[in-house]
Amino acid sequence: MDPHAGGFFVPATAFAGAPLDAIKGAAAVLMVGDHVDTILLDGHAVALWRLGRIAFPLFCVVSVLHVVRGADPGRYVLALLALAVPTQAIYAAAFPFGTTEGSILFTLAAGIAFATALDRAGTGLRHAALALGLAVVLLAPALAKTAVDFGLAGILLPAAILLALREPRAYGAWLVATIVGLNWHGWHPRGETPWISALIDAATILVGVPLVLFVALRLRGRPRFLPPYALQAFYPGHLAVLVALRALT
Repeated sequence: MDPHAGGFFVPATAFAGAPLDAIKGAAAVLMVGDHVDTILLDGHAVALWRLGRIAFPLFCVVSVLHVVRGADPGRYVLALLALAVPTQAIYAAAFPFGTTEGSILFTLAAGIAFATALDRAGTGLRHAALALGLAVVLLAPALAKTAVDFGLAGILLPAAILLALREPRAYGAWLVATIVGLNWHGWHPRGETPWISALIDAATILVGVPLVLFVALRLRGRPRFLPPYALQAFYPGHLAVLVALRALT
């Protein structure tokens, strides 16, 4: 893909340097809030959980931007897996479902692999794959809940982002539908029906992600400010700290 090609509003190259680091930083903060709620507060801080819905889509945006700007998809997937494998033990200690479910690092790896394959496919196959995948997500939750965090919808999301960046008119609706499906059969606060909760989550993402991207672009032209591999160290590190804090309480 041409890195200078227009996305929704600006070329992918606009997010080089500080803007990309700003997106990573925002995603990390929102992820920590979500994990604090889950690991330390037993899910009682609904606001932290809901804002945490924005984190994974932001990580997907970061991954897609890396590929769009020229990163080798195969090497990028291998790098994610190289981090995911040793991190899984910490993930399993942090979350009760971690013994049977892979972390978002596995989800991102599978998602980028699928997105790359779909990007090389024909138009008809792209639409058919997204339609079939979303039908499973919305209608067959047992099948959609794969062995990775966010399940099949999480794997579909990078592809939907990548294709929507290329052709917003053709794939923008698929992106919105995938975002709705991301939490369709997930946990929901007491008093909310599952589909209402999913729509609120989708609205939170559809407002929150563009807002983060808009703020990040205020830093356009500035150099990156995060150390190399900061997120690679931060992801397992923050989980280990939260697990230790839970053990002390």
